[in-house]
This record gives sequence, C-alpha cells and structure tokens, in this order.
Amino acid sequence: MTDKSHELDTLDTFQPPKFGQSDVVHIGFVLIPQFSFFALACCSEPLRVANRLADRQLFEFTFLSEGGEPVTASNGVSLEVQYSLADCPVEYQTVVVISGFNPLEGCGDTLYSELRRLAANGVSLGCVDTGAHILAKAGLLQGQKAVVHWEASSGFQESYPSIQVVPERFIIEESRVSAAGGLSSLDMMLNIIRAAHGQKLATAVAEQFTYTHVQSADDAQRMSLRSRLSTTNKRLIQTVQIMEKNLAAPLSIKQLAERSQSSVRELERLFQKELGTPPKRYYRQLRLEKARQLLRQTDMTVLEIAISCGFQSAAYFSAAYRQDFGVSPSKDRQLPAG
Repeated sequence: MTDKSHELDTLDTFQPPKFGQSDVVHIGFVLIPQFSFFALACCSEPLRVANRLADRQLFEFTFLSEGGEPVTASNGVSLEVQYSLADCPVEYQTVVVISGFNPLEGCGDTLYSELRRLAANGVSLGCVDTGAHILAKAGLLQGQKAVVHWEASSGFQESYPSIQVVPERFIIEESRVSAAGGLSSLDMMLNIIRAAHGQKLATAVAEQFTYTHVQSADDAQRMSLRSRLSTTNKRLIQTVQIMEKNLAAPLSIKQLAERSQSSVRELERLFQKELGTPPKRYYRQLRLEKARQLLRQTDMTVLEIAISCGFQSAAYFSAAYRQDFGVSPSKDRQLPAG
C-alpha cells in the first residue's frame, strides 16, 4: 500500500471556508456533552499558536453550548463557554460542532433549531468526530458529504442511509468544514491556516507540535490492515478484508477460502498462527464489534442490529455478545460509553 502522507511543503490547496469580511477569522466551537477534549484541543490550539507566531490576531475562536451552560467532556473535565448558540456574535461565520460518544444525548430542540437558523443566515457549519450525527438530525446534511469517525460510520449510515459517508479524514469546502476527529482535526486546521494565511505559517504551526507530516483529506482514517494485524501475510490481509466487507451476510469459511485462493485447512492454520484464533471466531468478533458500535450509536432494536451484523437469531446474538463482552446487548446499551 502506498504511503500517501505528505511532507509539510506539499500541502494540498483548499478553498477556504466562508470566514466573513473581517480580517480576523472567527470560528465558534459548539461543545456537545461528552465531547472529545482531544479533538477540541486539535481544533483550537493551532489557532492560538498561529496568533502567537504571527504576533497578531489572525484567528479568534470561542466556545459555545446549546444554552450557554458549561459542558463536560468525555474525560470528565467541565469547560466554561462564552456564549449560547442563540447569543453567538454575528462575526462568527464558521461554527463547528464537536461531539464524542453518544452524540445525540444531551442535545435539545434548541440546538437543532439554532443550527438551522445559522445555516439559513449563511454561516458555514462544520462538525468533528461524531458531529455529523447532529447536523444530520437537524436536516443540514441533505445533498452533502459526511465525514464521520470510522468507529461511528456504521451507526451513522444505518441511521441516515440517504447521506453519503465518505472515508476522508476531513473536508474543507465553501460552506462545510468537517473532520473525523483526533489528529484529523489538526490536519484540517493546519489546512485552514494555510488557506487563510499561507503555507509558511501552517508549517511553522505544525512544527510547534513536532508534527512532521500533515495528512491529506483522502488519507485513510485507520491504520492499514497490515499495521493493525501486525502481519505482512497477504493472504491473511486479503481474507480479513473480505470479512470486513461481508459482515451483514457472513460467508462460510469454505467461501472465504475459495475467495482467498486457499483451502479451509490452510486458512485455519494461518489464522491460528498469525492471530491466535480460528477464522470463524475472528469473523464473529468483527461482527460483534460492529454490533456494539450500533448499540451505542443508534436507536436500532437489538433484533435489527443482530440481523444487520449477520445473526439471524436474537437469542444466539445475545448469547454470543454476552460471551465476548460479559454483558447482554440491552445492558451494554445502558452503560456509559468509555
């Protein structure tokens, strides 16, 4: 697989989002309960550093919440905000929603109506991590591409099948800025800094974070299978790829062997040697992991999730789930996400 990461001096060129007429770029960050503190830092800290390096105010950012109340991040830290969404000054022509696990929990009707009002007034709306769930529920992603953290993409696609989920790390367009979360948020902000004030400043900011490579929008969100599986065995990688593409309608081990041009016995030996588990067991683990994501990120019933992950019986699904995770699917759904 070709490494598509880019050196800092080969950053792709992007059209900057709508920042308004001010010389200072104003960006508001809407904090959703249980938001990712790391994603927020990756979004806001580059702007602070850019101001410091330029020795003038190039960017101004503020923290917002639905009603102006403090918001608690997923790490338990409570953060004060400057404004409610309704009171956000008009200078802020780019507003980015930052969320985390269970993005819709704690969101009231006011949040969705205010986001719709901002969109109607021409504000560029963005989202980070699982924030696309919120913009989608507000009806603001029709005809748009959605960038969602890879762990939440299955749940998003199940909930909003008509919205195109793209695997990019981030998107920067005239009316949309969005990132998958984590370090992709830093990549997005460095590209925004470049779009607004040039590559030299973007490079200087990246180096302040000892960040030697800025990944492009279309770089993969996840590590390659080779890295995740810690193997160079092409047949194993190919077989796992086939498994990941066939979670809803699982293939038999015989079918997997045929597609990977192997025998069942060879496949059994390969998985046992490289991963320490039989292929059937590994395949089931992949399906159960997807089921866990859907449980925690959608309102689908346990039976609907079971079927979408290739389990034809809710009883068998529940037994397998309890065996792997030590808790029933319905009980796991009630537990706070870690």
